[in-house]
Amino acid sequence: MQKDALTATGLGTFRRCKRQYYYSRELLLRRARIATPLRVGKLYHKGHDEHAKGVSEQDILDALWAEYESPPPSFMSPHEWHVERETLAQLLIGHWWRYDKDDFRVVESELPFELPLVNPDTGAPSRSFVFSGRLDGIVVLPDERLAVLEYKTTSEDIAPDSDYWLRLRCDAQISGYYLAARAMGYDVQTVIYDVTRKPSIRPRNIPVLDEDGKKIVLDGDGERVRRVHLKKDGTPGAKHGEPIQSANKEKGWSLVTRLETATEYGERLLKDIGDRPDFYYARREVPRLDDEIAEFQVELWQQSKELLDSRRADRWFRNVGMFTCRNCEFAELCLNGVSLDSETIPSGYVRLDDPNPELADEEGAAA
Repeated sequence: MQKDALTATGLGTFRRCKRQYYYSRELLLRRARIATPLRVGKLYHKGHDEHAKGVSEQDILDALWAEYESPPPSFMSPHEWHVERETLAQLLIGHWWRYDKDDFRVVESELPFELPLVNPDTGAPSRSFVFSGRLDGIVVLPDERLAVLEYKTTSEDIAPDSDYWLRLRCDAQISGYYLAARAMGYDVQTVIYDVTRKPSIRPRNIPVLDEDGKKIVLDGDGERVRRVHLKKDGTPGAKHGEPIQSANKEKGWSLVTRLETATEYGERLLKDIGDRPDFYYARREVPRLDDEIAEFQVELWQQSKELLDSRRADRWFRNVGMFTCRNCEFAELCLNGVSLDSETIPSGYVRLDDPNPELADEEGAAA
C-alpha cells in the first residue's frame, strides 16, 4: 500500500486548524490569488538554488525575466506583474551582493528526502505515512561544521532583538529537516537561517515634468498655475510668470503625478537595499539539541495518529480565532458554512493535482 507523505508544511497547517488542512490537503483546494506567494516563493528559492549550483547571475535573471513574459494572472494588472518581477530580481541581486564575501559553501541544494515515520516507543514504522520534505541546503561553515540551511522570507522585523528569532528557535519544521539531514548521512551540527525581509516600500506616485523639467500644478479648472507678474502699481500684469511647482489644497491646486514604472521602482528598491542591507537580510545560527529532536519525533507520531483519527471520523474541527481566520484562504467558505465535496470547485478557487506541491520541482498543476 502506498503511504501518504506528511510534510512539515502540511503538519503546520494541521496544527493551526484541522478544517484548513481538510480544505487544502484532503480536497486539494487553493484560492486562485494564493498563487502569488506560491509563485514568488518558488522563484526566489529557484534563484538561490541555481546560484548555489554555479549558474551565472545573469542567466538566473534572464530566466526570471522569461517567467514574466507571459500575461499576468487575471487578478493582477501588468504593472503589478512587472513590479513582482522587479521585487524578486532586486532581492536576489541584493542577496548576492550582501553575502558575496562570506566563507559559506553550499554542498547540497534543494535536497529531497523521504523517511520512515517511526513510532518513538517501539521503533516500528507507520503503515500509513512517511515523512517527506525538501531541504533548502546543506552548507559548510567557516569552521568546517555542517549545517542545515533554511531560507525564509517574512514581512516581520528581523533585527537581532526581535521576537522573530525566538519563534524560529522553537520551529518544529527545522527540527524535522535536521533529523532528515542526519538520517541521510550528513553530520549536521547546527541550523543556519537565511532570512529575507520583504520590501516595505511600494511603487509611488511621482510628479510629471514638463519639457523644462518643472513640475506641473493645475487649478480647479485644469489650468496650469503660474506666478503672476505685478505692474509697478501692484496690479496683476497680463504676462504669465514662472510655473508654480507646489500643490495648495486650500486654493484647489493639485500636482500632476504618474505612477512609478516597475523599472523605476526596481532601481529605487535596489538603492534602498544598498542603503540599509540589515533591514532586508539576516543570517543567524540557531542550534538544535538532541532532546529537541527527540521531542519532535514524538510530536510527529502523535500528529500522524490525530490525522488518522480525523480521516476515520471525517471530522475536521475548526480553530476559530482572529489570527487563524484572518489569514486563512478558506475563511469565506468555512465561516459561512459552505458544504464542499471532492467534486466541487468553488468560485475563485482551483484544485491541485498534488496535495504537497512544496515537494515538487515545479508548482503542482491546478484544475
